[in-house]
Amino acid sequence: MQDINFNQTMISKLINSTPIAVSRAIKAKKIENIDSEFLHAKKYTLPAIREITNEMYANIRRPIRDQIQSFYNFKGGTGKTSLSFQVAVHLSLLGFNVLCIDLDPQAHLTTIMGIPEGFNGFTMYDCLINGVPINDAILNCMEGLDIIPSNISTTRIEVQLDLKHKREEKLKELLIPLKDKYDFIILDTNPTISTLNMNALVASDKINIICETQPFSLNGLRILVEEMLDFFNDMKINPNYCIIPNKFEIKTATSQEVLGALRAEYSQYMLNAVVRKSEDINLASKKKLPVSSFCKSRSSSFEDIMDLVHEIVTYSSTVAKK
Repeated sequence: MQDINFNQTMISKLINSTPIAVSRAIKAKKIENIDSEFLHAKKYTLPAIREITNEMYANIRRPIRDQIQSFYNFKGGTGKTSLSFQVAVHLSLLGFNVLCIDLDPQAHLTTIMGIPEGFNGFTMYDCLINGVPINDAILNCMEGLDIIPSNISTTRIEVQLDLKHKREEKLKELLIPLKDKYDFIILDTNPTISTLNMNALVASDKINIICETQPFSLNGLRILVEEMLDFFNDMKINPNYCIIPNKFEIKTATSQEVLGALRAEYSQYMLNAVVRKSEDINLASKKKLPVSSFCKSRSSSFEDIMDLVHEIVTYSSTVAKK
């Protein structure tokens, strides 16, 4: 991902600005483009992109209020990891400093982020159970984007975590100091009802519940929300959560019905952004790249991901609250 490069038009689309405004910022900061024989399509390196977007986008929205954000559902296959990846990478491309934490023993996010399969370094298991300093577990993926990877060791965390005092608050204790270093900390949870996931919920400033627009997913969401609210009630915590509709099929009647039911039942928690079902998002995970790096700017996947990212930023910023 370090080799990502964009032209002025794509940079402007990332930050919802105009190519002219981007061009002015480039000239003012004297940012050099990648040498190319095609002068009409000047491209810029990742550090240059982040310098531009940091100035024109991220700096305007700092400080971020909801820094720690989990992507959550105890049902598998909802798209948590794909959206965690796309949101995290695009937040970084927008100039923010981002840390991803993979809490799933399957380590799909770790793999998508470019960490080799069979990774045998430190994970959250080592930090939570063995007392390894959390900074020792952080690996860099690209400028502005770090990760704490996962591997099979995460499966062993439950038994030992259950024995600890205030077991649901251990992850939060480790993450609070990192808020000074990162604008966003993205938690990709595992598809279970587990003590580790409860830690993720307690640690989160915002919980993003990913829901497929399918009937079984809607029924599962009702159970999930009820269980989550009971848990937070026991913890005497007021949860801050939203629902992100994913894999929406506009031509399918059931998908439209489920989206309508979601908006009716959970109106105050629904994001406006709806992520449509798209092969490009699956392809992005396979390529280990953000959709913006290979999709056309008019593609539905690019449009949906950027709508989602901008909405997350808007409602996470100190300047606006939903």
